[in-house]
Amino acid sequence: MNTSKDLGQIEFWNQFILDGDQEALSHIYFHYYDFLFDYGRKHTSNKQMVEDAIQDIFISFIKARKRIGIVKNLNGYLIATFRRQLFLDLNKQRKTILTENLAEESFDYFRSTDEDISEIGNREQLYLTIKQCVSKLTNKQKEIMFLRFESGISYTEIAETLNISVDSCYKSIYRSINAIKSEAEKVLVKGGDILLWVWLRSVK
Repeated sequence: MNTSKDLGQIEFWNQFILDGDQEALSHIYFHYYDFLFDYGRKHTSNKQMVEDAIQDIFISFIKARKRIGIVKNLNGYLIATFRRQLFLDLNKQRKTILTENLAEESFDYFRSTDEDISEIGNREQLYLTIKQCVSKLTNKQKEIMFLRFESGISYTEIAETLNISVDSCYKSIYRSINAIKSEAEKVLVKGGDILLWVWLRSVK
């Protein structure tokens, strides 16, 4: 998601909320669709459920437009609304009581929309190494890392989306990066890949 372009989306949102401009809402829909779809696929492999959840929240915006208050953080609002809808749908499917642990049980950082990630040479080795290291993080840490580094979401937006403190976000990122570096160093040095190990040590 291009965060530099996200800034203009709030204007479309205000046009929709104040004037009922559904064309403005469609701009927001197409701007965020790919990100929301990719994010949803981290939680479930059910593509149809992800697509339905995206459709449902935008339909709900139309129905509840007059009741929606001022939204200062559109990124966080859309992500939190979508996340909540997707979890409700997953809960209905599984016929279990929804808990905050649901995301921690299902978040797959490396699940892609096409399931086809290929790298060559050192890039492939680095990807596999990082993947191995990230797999050892808790699922909550994975989700925070994804929102921060893959999606460019601010710490404040992550905190609002996951209902945690900003300080917790900072600490989680710090601990996750240190854990990844520590594990990667073991893998790379053990495998004799000193160049990749040196490169990883330089990452801040």
